[in-house]
Amino acid sequence: MALDSFVIAGLAQELNSRLENARVDRITMPRRDRIILHLRSREGNVRLLLCAGNGARVHLTSEKFENPETPPMFCMLLRKQLSSGRLLSVTQPDHERLLELRFSATDELGVAGERRLICEMMGRMTNLILVGAEGHILACTHPVDPDGSPRAVQPGMIYRLPPKQVKPSLWAVSQEELENICHQTAGDGGQLCGSLAGLSPLAAQEAVFRGKTAAGIAQELLCLREALPVPWLVQRENGKLDFSAIKITFEANTKCIKFDNFSDLLDEFYREQTRANDLKNLSGGIERVMTTVKNRLSRKLAAQRQELQEACQRERLKRTADLITANLYVIRPGDKQVTLTDYFDPELPQVQVTLDPQLTPQENAQRLFSKYARLKRAQEALTRQIALGEEELAYVEAVLYTLSLAADAEQIREIREELIQAGYIKPLEKGRRKPKPLRFDPRSFTVEGGFTVLCGRNNRENDELTHRRAGKNDLWFHARGVPGCHAVLLTQGREPGEEAVRQAAAIAAYFSGAKSQPRAAVDYTQVRRVKKPQGAGAGMVNYFSYQTALVEPGLPQTNL
Repeated sequence: MALDSFVIAGLAQELNSRLENARVDRITMPRRDRIILHLRSREGNVRLLLCAGNGARVHLTSEKFENPETPPMFCMLLRKQLSSGRLLSVTQPDHERLLELRFSATDELGVAGERRLICEMMGRMTNLILVGAEGHILACTHPVDPDGSPRAVQPGMIYRLPPKQVKPSLWAVSQEELENICHQTAGDGGQLCGSLAGLSPLAAQEAVFRGKTAAGIAQELLCLREALPVPWLVQRENGKLDFSAIKITFEANTKCIKFDNFSDLLDEFYREQTRANDLKNLSGGIERVMTTVKNRLSRKLAAQRQELQEACQRERLKRTADLITANLYVIRPGDKQVTLTDYFDPELPQVQVTLDPQLTPQENAQRLFSKYARLKRAQEALTRQIALGEEELAYVEAVLYTLSLAADAEQIREIREELIQAGYIKPLEKGRRKPKPLRFDPRSFTVEGGFTVLCGRNNRENDELTHRRAGKNDLWFHARGVPGCHAVLLTQGREPGEEAVRQAAAIAAYFSGAKSQPRAAVDYTQVRRVKKPQGAGAGMVNYFSYQTALVEPGLPQTNL
């Protein structure tokens, strides 16, 4: 959700108190819409995140971000204007959805002056704006043209606050006006939010739930306006999170967790959300390419199977050709259809045969013999092509599955490098940096008897684990008939018990397409019996002399 005026008010009070007179030590810009101010405060070294993109916000963070090799121009300008400066105050002008950070800094000539860094958190109008001592805009992340916009934001122009909304602000109305608005909205939280600026839907619904009547709702809003904002994390039963400046009680099966400060609240809320979005953006292109390949392979296999089915029916062509040859004496040139005696059937039935009248009887028979031979060759070729297509389809499905399990950008990079080597994705332009060496970091679990089970995170790790790292007498596991990861139980010369084998099989089932099934079939055998076919894709294997365990997918209690 977007920050409302109450949460921003809490942030302003908190940051103003904690960061007063903090010195700017370093400035980084990991993305076009994110700035990290590294500050030396009374609490020590802290990082202040200012985000002017999706999930616009300002708060202290414990997250570490990877920075580009070359800083963007906006970052360079901030370093020039704010480095070694001191943060004087953090305020929320006119209770708007923005924070203004006021700095004391010196310019390139050593002249002391004031700078303002303003983070506007207003949906499509979200922006980061650096304002000089005289109120002129020095730079911004999202310039706004004067044409078609009520307020232009361009370097060199005088900075002005965003235009006021048409609806009245909760912070400016009297109690009587507030009661009148509550009466008109008839206790509807959505209408109340749409009638008052600065109020989030969540807070509006809570006020309606608590107040019941128009007067009661107005009183709740007045109390909310006067009270100190409190950071609450809202956990819903479906796993979705939200946050608020007041405790939410109107939703059933919802848990509210109180945080010590708004920075910790927002850091927790956006950490998982940002990670999931980032991974989705990184993997989205790969997923689209491989889904297209999967669909193309599926269509191609369906057509080949149909051709193979027709080829398998070629014997009737040969029989018809033999019938024509055996009955040449009764067929006249130019016949379109004849009734022939089937000498190959003991009962000698009469069979109708369609002919091409432009061909002689011998040529009609020869045409059928040729088609029979062609279909025989086609059956052999189609059988090989279908086997190769099914193998490739299994590989593509395995890639899509491991992509869905990728937990960080490094794992997605490894999958991309694998697909570049396999020829599915074009490499970057020539002259690009040499790729980092791929890591080997399989999942590790401890099972009954102190045995270790390793599980690959992608096809490349599956290959490395099975064919290079595992011992020949270690046990190899894979869920049957579904894409999944290779799991290896390291025996180290010992004989694992039934429970250790069952737990290893459960791990293999958990990291496979059978994870959601109540019971899954998992094949296992010694690593020496697992072979990689020549020319097969990463992670593709054949195995023999195996056993099968029917287990419930799951992880052991002890997870390393």
